[in-house]
Amino acid sequence: MNKTNTQAQQPPFPPIPHTTYGLTPTLCPDGKYRWVYEVNLYKNPTMFYDLLKVTGICGGLVLLFIMAVDVMNGDYNEIAASAGVGLGIMVFLLLMSLVGYFIWAGMNGGSYVALMVMDEQSVTHRQMPKQVKRDQVLGAIGAMTGAAMDEMSLAASSLLAASVNSWTSQFSSVRLIKAKPRRHLIMVNERLTKNRIYVGPESYDWVLQHIATRCPKAKIEQNYAIK
Repeated sequence: MNKTNTQAQQPPFPPIPHTTYGLTPTLCPDGKYRWVYEVNLYKNPTMFYDLLKVTGICGGLVLLFIMAVDVMNGDYNEIAASAGVGLGIMVFLLLMSLVGYFIWAGMNGGSYVALMVMDEQSVTHRQMPKQVKRDQVLGAIGAMTGAAMDEMSLAASSLLAASVNSWTSQFSSVRLIKAKPRRHLIMVNERLTKNRIYVGPESYDWVLQHIATRCPKAKIEQNYAIK
C-alpha cells in the first residue's frame, strides 16, 4: 500500500491492549508506561541501515573532494580515474562497516535489551547494559506495579534507571513520525535528533496513536491509517 504523508490527527483513543507485564505498555505508579523490547541486531536491520547511510555520505564526500581537486587543477582527463579511486574507497568503507557491524553485534550477543518509557509529554528509548537480561527488566516492571514502594520495588527502580544510552523525544518538539510496523519500529524525529521506539505487534497501533495524538507539529509517514 502506498505511503501517506498526513498531519497528526486526533482520532478517538482506543483502550490500552491487554497487558502482559512489561511486554506490552504497563502503567507504573509514577504515571509512566514501560515495556521491554529485545532488539535482534541480525534480524532487525535498522541500526545497520543507519550505519550504511553515514558511511555512504562519508564516502560520497571523499569522492566529491577528489574530483573537485582535479577540476580545480584543470586535470579534466583525470576525473574518471579519480572517480574510480573514490568509488573504490567508498566500497572499502562499506565493507569495513559491514564487518565492523557484525563484530559489534556478536560482541553484544546478537541483541540488546531496550526499555521504553512513555508518558503524556515524552517517550524514551533506553539501551540497557549488556549484563541486564530481558527477564530481569520484566521482573523489575512487575515489582514496580505493586502498591507499596518496598525494598524490592526500590531495587527495581534502580535497575530500570540504568542504561548505557538513552534517547528522549519531547512530543511538543517532534516534527516527523515514521511508522514501520514490519520492523516493530516507530521513528520519532525532532529537528536535529532521531529516536527509535520499538514495540511488539500486539501494542503497535496503540503506541503509535498515543504518540501521534500528542505531537501537534508532526507529520506522519505510514503504510496504513491509524485506526
